[in-house]
Amino acid sequence: MHDRTLKRIFILGGIALILWVLYLLKPVVIPFVAAFLVAYLFSPVVEKLSQFLPRWLSIAIVFIGIGVVLTWAVWFVVPLVWKQLIYARDSIPAGIHWINSTFLPWVSNSFNVERMELDTDQISQVVMEYVQTNYSADSIQTMALKIAQSGLSFISIGGTIVLIPIIAFYFLLDWNRMLASLRNLIPRQYEQSTLRIVSECHSVLGAFVKGQFLVMILLGIVYAVGLQSIGLEVGLIIGMVAGLCSIIPYLGFGVGIIAAVIACFFQFGMDPKHLLMVLAVFGVGQLIEGYILQPFLLGDKIGLSPVAVVFAVLAGAQLAGFVGMLIALPVAAVIVVLLKHAREWYEQSQFYQFSAPASVVIHNDGHVETISVDSQQVDLDIEIKNTQDNEEKVKSDQEPL
Repeated sequence: MHDRTLKRIFILGGIALILWVLYLLKPVVIPFVAAFLVAYLFSPVVEKLSQFLPRWLSIAIVFIGIGVVLTWAVWFVVPLVWKQLIYARDSIPAGIHWINSTFLPWVSNSFNVERMELDTDQISQVVMEYVQTNYSADSIQTMALKIAQSGLSFISIGGTIVLIPIIAFYFLLDWNRMLASLRNLIPRQYEQSTLRIVSECHSVLGAFVKGQFLVMILLGIVYAVGLQSIGLEVGLIIGMVAGLCSIIPYLGFGVGIIAAVIACFFQFGMDPKHLLMVLAVFGVGQLIEGYILQPFLLGDKIGLSPVAVVFAVLAGAQLAGFVGMLIALPVAAVIVVLLKHAREWYEQSQFYQFSAPASVVIHNDGHVETISVDSQQVDLDIEIKNTQDNEEKVKSDQEPL
């Protein structure tokens, strides 16, 4: 018993040491984790292509296809986004004029407060005075040093981005052998149950990732087309950003409607007609997401209520920031599968299944004792023979007269 306890302590200590080393090597480990996720996402496509082509060629075709799609998206989207950013920049003076001539007088008359105006010259002067007062030549040198360090960090990030597809390529090349090696590490007595749980997690994650990706794209198209159709000049960029942000539940709707309302005010002023049209676009988008996209593309893949979804996203943000918000729902989907199996194990355990106290009856006829144990789980009869009496009787029979 003592040896078993020490063994468990050593195992826990070894796991803690490995986790600590991985934490220290976090900048090195992150590209490998990202590459593994990329390989996991595209391994089904590679498996299908490898039935007809060599595996290395299948992987190359998949990566070339990804590169072509990304290049086409950047080539098509960047000019449109740039055009709308220029429009947004040119609309700033008109927005400031609307605030001074319409919004601030309305606030002053409605709430009986002193009227004020935004003076761009005064704002520029205050900013320049603040810079001159708080940033000296040493501060400028420090800022330049920080910019240089940021440039080195940017180069490092760029190198990591280039490294991820290379590592993912080798992961995909040895994918089946790597999975077989991991399977061989599972203890034989737990192999079937472990593989069943892993298979359920894999199916849930695959369905969720593909469904969420399609929901994100289609919702962005709905928002962008709707906002452009009502005449909002920056509707395309707002719709795209809202669609991308919808990878985090409720974030896309919140960011999109706030940005669209502000852009509507800048472009049309206090026009109730266009404001209602903006609200209608996002209302229709929510209806399409809730009654068409979510049921048909996602269904009940996670098994979480809306309150649990919000809790998972907030918990992910608290633990790992923005990355935690991105991976909160996939992690929650895996946790739901694990909790389901934990509940099944708990419901089958002796602790959960109540049984009446066992009744024990002892019968003794002088030579043989019979113990009868009767309970809801077991019915056991035990016979205890007095061998000592039997041996003495045999010896007495064998003694000479």
